[in-house]
Parts: sequence; C-alpha cells; structure tokens
Amino acid sequence: MMLSTFLKVHPPTFRGTSNPTDANNWIQAIERALQAQQVPDEQWVEFGTYQLHGEAQHWWQGMRRIMQPDGIVISWELFRDEFYKKYFSTSVRNAKELELLQLKQSQMTITEYTSKFEELCRFSRICQRAPEDFVEWKCIKYKGGLRSDIQSFVAPMQIRVFSELVNRTRMANDYVRRVTAEKWNLRMPFQRTTGRDFAPRDRQFKRGGFIP
Repeated sequence: MMLSTFLKVHPPTFRGTSNPTDANNWIQAIERALQAQQVPDEQWVEFGTYQLHGEAQHWWQGMRRIMQPDGIVISWELFRDEFYKKYFSTSVRNAKELELLQLKQSQMTITEYTSKFEELCRFSRICQRAPEDFVEWKCIKYKGGLRSDIQSFVAPMQIRVFSELVNRTRMANDYVRRVTAEKWNLRMPFQRTTGRDFAPRDRQFKRGGFIP
C-alpha cells in the first residue's frame, strides 16, 4: 500500500504530551486506522510514525537511530513499547491499573461509573489482550464495583457481554430508585399525621406541669 493512500483517510497525528491519556488514545486510534485500511504488518511502523509531529517526531528520529544501527527492521510491538516508555511510563500505567482494581461506584451515577470504568480499562494490560481473554473478567470487575443495592440485582446474572451488563445495570438502578421513591411517598403521610397529633399536646404543657 502507498503511504499517500493511507493519508487520504486522515489518520490521527501525535505531537507529544505529558498526558498519558492522550498518548494511549493516539496509539489505539492509529492502530484502528492501520487495521481498517489493511496496512501490511511490515508497514505499520513506517505509516504510523509518519503521523508523529513536533516533539514526538524529534524523539522518534533519535530513538530510531539507536534502535536501528544496522538497518534492523523495527516491529510495531517494539515501537509501541518504546513509545509507552516515553509517553506512558510504567509507574503511571501501574497507578491507573491499581485505580481500576480499586474502583467503586460509591456516590457516582451509573453513567459516571461506567465512563470512569471504561476509561481505566483502556490502561489495563488485562483489557488490552484479545477480547476473549478479558471479557468475563471485565464484567465481573464491573459488577463488583457497583453499589450493594444495585449489585444485588445484577450479580446473579451470568452476563458475559459488557454492553448488555451495562443496560441491565441501568434497569436495576431505575428500579431501585423507583422503589425507594415509593417507600418515601408511603412514609410521608404518616409523618404529616404524626406531626399534627403532637402539635396540640405541646400546647398542653407548661413549666411546672399541666395547664388546668
């Protein structure tokens, strides 16, 4: 494939950043573009690194001279490893992975929790393997972080498709909210009645005893 043909689809560029999320997003986006255009494996490094601009381009030019002293072919896996060392260090990656393992819904909405969960999954080495290797783990971890009232509904479900699990979780959340609201509405008339009963009694008391 010609490089000019690949560039017609406007693959993403990367100029270098201190934000590991931006670096990881670029790697995933450029890999999707290379796969979608069916670029041969041996051309991935050539086509992918052409989209490095600015500081990132200067970094790669220097790194390539170090990695390729005798004209050795650099694989995409080797490039990606060096790219992550530069823009997504192991310490940062480990911190993100630990954050995923400890993630709990707590006071977050289902939308907020799901968004945070999927963001952290992008940094997980488990989730970056072949889908069949992590699909069950992903569903189990997601259910484990839900609030107990919602988890009690979805935990028994043997769901192995993440999108379906999220949909069922939303349904469970709506049900829990509806039941809670109904209980509150049933309690309110009793509280108002009780309040009226006590009001006159208060006027029957005075310091020192009853009002005759």
